[in-house]
Amino acid sequence: MEGIPKSLFGDLSKRLVEIVLGAEEKDAVPTELAKKIIYIWRQDQLASKIGIEALLEAAVIVNPEATSEVLDEMGLHEVTVALRNLE
Repeated sequence: MEGIPKSLFGDLSKRLVEIVLGAEEKDAVPTELAKKIIYIWRQDQLASKIGIEALLEAAVIVNPEATSEVLDEMGLHEVTVALRNLE
């Protein structure tokens, strides 16, 4: 995703994983997206551009409020605005 510095990929991926794994509705993430995230994880690429994009997609599905909070806390306000415009 544009607007996210590579230096934040590691921390952001960890925070997004926490959101996705903490989902109350365990079936909220579509099967294909879950498979994609598992594949990316197996390749040790969650902290890459493609990993961040997949995790962001899943995190917005399971908890958009928490996702926005994390992005704002990390100073990624432009990304929060862009995600809100996609909804």
